[in-house]
Amino acid sequence: MRVIAKRTLRDFWEKHADCEEQLKSWYRETEKAELNNISELKSEYPSASILKDNRIVYNIKGNNYRLIVKFNFEYGICWIRFIGTHVEYDKIDANNI
Repeated sequence: MRVIAKRTLRDFWEKHADCEEQLKSWYRETEKAELNNISELKSEYPSASILKDNRIVYNIKGNNYRLIVKFNFEYGICWIRFIGTHVEYDKIDANNI
């Protein structure tokens, strides 16, 4: 799976160092993953929340942060759409970001 864009994660962990290792781990796992659909993703990450249009919300660092990504399984691409705190997450529309 090709993850676009790691820089978004890096910028975030530079401000929130407590989640750096978890974001790096998520990135490595996702990059190596060969996911074909939402069902396969959900079996790998049972606590992830499924949104419309192949968007997924991951809880990072014990649910302190939220990561929203959008998958295109056909082309093997994962776009990082949002990373932030719960307060920041509550201010956005996760289905449309």
